[in-house]
Amino acid sequence: MRRAFLSIVLCMSSLSCIGQAISRDTLTILKQIEEVEIVQQRSSSFVETKGNKLVVNVQDIGNMPKFLGTSDPVRYMQSLAGIQTNNETTSGIHIQGCDDYQSIVSINGAPIYYPNHLLGLYSAFIAPHFDKITIEQAEHNGTMENRIGGKVDFETKHAQPNRFGMEGNIGLVSTDLTLAVPCGRKSTLYMSARGSYLNLLYKRWLKIEDTRLGYNFADANLTYAIHPTEKDEIVFSGFFSRDHISVADTSQYNVGVKWYNIVGSAYWLHRLSGGQWKTTLSYSHFSNRVGVNAMNVVVDASALWSSIDLKNRLNHRLAGNLYLSTAIDYSQYILRPLSFAQSGLEISLPRTSSLQYAEEGSIGIDLQHIVTDWFRYNIGLHGSLYYRTRLFGACDPRVSFRFQVAPDHELSIHGGLYTQYFHKAGLTGGGLPTDFFLPADSCFTPERAVACNLRYSASFLSGKITLQAEAYFKQIYGVVESLGNIMQLINKGFNYQDYLIRGDGRNYGLNLMLQKNSGVLTGYVSYSLGWARRKLPGLDGSQQYIYAASHERRHDLNIVLNARFAKRWNIGAQFVLASGLPYTEAKEAYFFNGQMICRYSTFNGAHMALYNRLDLSCSYDIIKKQDHELGINLSLYNVYCHRNQQFVVYRENLRPIQGTALSIIVPSISIYGKF
Repeated sequence: MRRAFLSIVLCMSSLSCIGQAISRDTLTILKQIEEVEIVQQRSSSFVETKGNKLVVNVQDIGNMPKFLGTSDPVRYMQSLAGIQTNNETTSGIHIQGCDDYQSIVSINGAPIYYPNHLLGLYSAFIAPHFDKITIEQAEHNGTMENRIGGKVDFETKHAQPNRFGMEGNIGLVSTDLTLAVPCGRKSTLYMSARGSYLNLLYKRWLKIEDTRLGYNFADANLTYAIHPTEKDEIVFSGFFSRDHISVADTSQYNVGVKWYNIVGSAYWLHRLSGGQWKTTLSYSHFSNRVGVNAMNVVVDASALWSSIDLKNRLNHRLAGNLYLSTAIDYSQYILRPLSFAQSGLEISLPRTSSLQYAEEGSIGIDLQHIVTDWFRYNIGLHGSLYYRTRLFGACDPRVSFRFQVAPDHELSIHGGLYTQYFHKAGLTGGGLPTDFFLPADSCFTPERAVACNLRYSASFLSGKITLQAEAYFKQIYGVVESLGNIMQLINKGFNYQDYLIRGDGRNYGLNLMLQKNSGVLTGYVSYSLGWARRKLPGLDGSQQYIYAASHERRHDLNIVLNARFAKRWNIGAQFVLASGLPYTEAKEAYFFNGQMICRYSTFNGAHMALYNRLDLSCSYDIIKKQDHELGINLSLYNVYCHRNQQFVVYRENLRPIQGTALSIIVPSISIYGKF
């Protein structure tokens, strides 16, 4: 029996390695407002820099090396300075050392809580459906949502096309198709869908020893855009993703893991004579479920998180060089942190946990003043209220100063206070979707942060070369960490709250990014030096530990190059060199009175080996016209077959297994087209 459950943990850990013609006067004013935010703009569209924001053109992602024939916007973002991931089996977005849940990921302003496939090898975003990605790494203004990290927003296509259009990609794991359908002169429908065929094509190879694996996923996007007047834009969008994993050994056990997202939103954008107003209404739902059936022992664990959000944004030019931005937001949350039922082992536990409800409201104001051609400042204030079992509130001031020290050189200083009203914890790592969200309450109060950063931006050779350097510091209070694991679900009387502890965090580091924006060869080099430290007490409250967060990559170097020549050929390359992730070494594990007892060394006291990888891509455009495109792509993932350590698991005798993921070269071929 013990062997069975330990094998389940081994298989689930191993799975993690298998696995985004208004009027002339109005146009002039809007252009002025946009120019207030733009510091420098690339001469070509790899990555554009707009103030504190990075804007990625999704269409350019297709020129980068593909993994299993698919272009992934999230993987592309993880190569940028200041944005990191755990490893290649996790598509979490960690901005400036924060956990992924501390940053908001959204589609047209609607939040997405777990947009991952293949345990993180893919994200759930179908690239052709989106136009651009806006990344706010350190947006110190009063209108930002209640998060202590950053913000990543995927903007769907909604421009009016001239005719019916179709774009798609056929890869080794999945196929996606996007349709653009004009619906009259003022409205357009965009539809995208993607499905996998892992079980169909690779069933005979989906094995770990004698254990059979099953996996499938699917995505769907829908966007309907209406332009009733020259000044108005109404966009409806929907998003759906679903995953199902099965691990089966008919003689001993079977495990099933499911998770899915459902998102619906609508926004109305109205252009004013001196700015614009936008209101967004959205619904977002995420749920996951883990089922274990081993030798007549059944464990069923699930969690869900839903939110209804109403957001209002107003950007307006008051007078002269004075600009005002306001935000009024309201959110209602419906959640079940962790619910489980258990039977067997002479134990029968009914399903635990019930639905919980919480409400959150906020108002923000930000004032920008352009004093001179070389100096401007922002002063912002963000106030919020939250209620679950008690009322919480916060008043967070924020300020920034920008100095144009030379025509193409800018220095900026930013600082502020931030509040977040929910936490996230989990029972496993490695990309498994068993994490659950926790609302702030009397036991686990809101997370708060004090943040500041210093940024230098420069442009050389008329924008052909750009440079960004940033130093940041963030002190976080109220971080929640789980010391439990999935094996403890089988313990009689298990209560996940008994394994949650509260502490503090500190993120600090340096980000550098050098870009070449024009010519036959374009690309960038990004380097991040960062620390993400956590200070948490022991379960008995008698000691405190300072350790590296599980996602901390001390050093992270990315070199991304793209070369286009002979009009039809495109060569892409990416090289990654990064520090190994921290992990916790196990000392011993045994069963006592039907309960498993584990003893570990210092939490995250050990580090995995240095990570490095080279990917190559070659695309040939068979047809390349203004409205028609057909081509073929060949990509090589992990060209020199480096065995990067991804995880550490232990067998019954605590013999460690140094796990590697994708330690061989992974070739892929795909056909892409646009008509």
